[in-house]
Amino acid sequence: MNSQQHQLLEGSQATHSQPTCSECGTHEPWGLSSWCPKCGYYPALGKCVGQPDLQAGVEQKPQPQTIWELIPEWAWVLGLGVIGSIGLSIAGRFLTQNPAELCLWTLTQASAGALMFLIGQFIAYLYAVSKSAEFGILSIVLNPFKIWRPTISRFPEGAWKLDMAVWGLTLTVGAFAIVGGFEFDSLFDDWGVRKTANVNLVSTIVDQAKQHEGDGAENLEDALNDFAGGTEEAGKEMLPEEEGTTGKLPEFDCLLVGYTTLSDGRIDTVLLASSFNKKLTYAGKLNATDIPADVLEEWQQRLPRLEQFAPFVKVKTKGPTTWIKPKITVNVASKGWAETDQQLIKPQFVSLLQEISVD
Repeated sequence: MNSQQHQLLEGSQATHSQPTCSECGTHEPWGLSSWCPKCGYYPALGKCVGQPDLQAGVEQKPQPQTIWELIPEWAWVLGLGVIGSIGLSIAGRFLTQNPAELCLWTLTQASAGALMFLIGQFIAYLYAVSKSAEFGILSIVLNPFKIWRPTISRFPEGAWKLDMAVWGLTLTVGAFAIVGGFEFDSLFDDWGVRKTANVNLVSTIVDQAKQHEGDGAENLEDALNDFAGGTEEAGKEMLPEEEGTTGKLPEFDCLLVGYTTLSDGRIDTVLLASSFNKKLTYAGKLNATDIPADVLEEWQQRLPRLEQFAPFVKVKTKGPTTWIKPKITVNVASKGWAETDQQLIKPQFVSLLQEISVD
């Protein structure tokens, strides 16, 4: 083999050792063609002009096998949030202990939900305005669904806006439809806010105090009238309603004047006085079993410190009785005054009232 043949052989080997296409790396010769016969790469254009084989090699995404795989990820997040919002409403309905807590939960959840919905709606509106001039400020109210089209068209990007709005709407609806308990008056029950006794009771207490203290009680009467909210004429509007008008027993404001105890010192009964024919008179008693535990515990500590020697009103009782100063007032429910002994018929504890002072 001469030197010329040897050079041609080395050139042929070098040509076969280097790929003929920089795009796909094939060693297949191109012949007279100006593009790669395998991938269609055209060096003059810097791109592939025909890639039947290469397209066949592109990785294909697997097709969904079940209906659950057809649901996009953003829809799962949205659905789980709705379920969580409903669960929160159910928890609020069953975990609250009294009407005040139930009402407070309803207001808080409804307010938070409404705020979330409005924020999501407003953000969607801002994005819609940035994409089209057809939306005005009134579109938030007049076209609430139309302004969501630009946002939804970009899903899953920006799906959190829809999540916030839908979750907020679910919380608001759930607050009223599931939690319920929308009684404003209950917000003031058991939260330390006590009503004042009506002016009729206060005025009779003042009259009774005059009998004990003698002259010089006029200023006290004026002060107690101001405390109770007006004059005796104003108090007529606060008289208890007749039974049957509201389906509830009439209510009466009473003054605690004494109590009896068991052998172990625990309170057994408390004695009541109320206004009857513009005079303070003995109205009956409440048994300890009919008094809420927290109130009874409070009285167990409080009443002994209010002890006085003589009763504030005349009371006929059997057994030892501890008399107390006229301080504590309560609201009770009863069918009315008995004609025989002029006492309230089976009074039932309703609530504590504000304390008064005749010192």
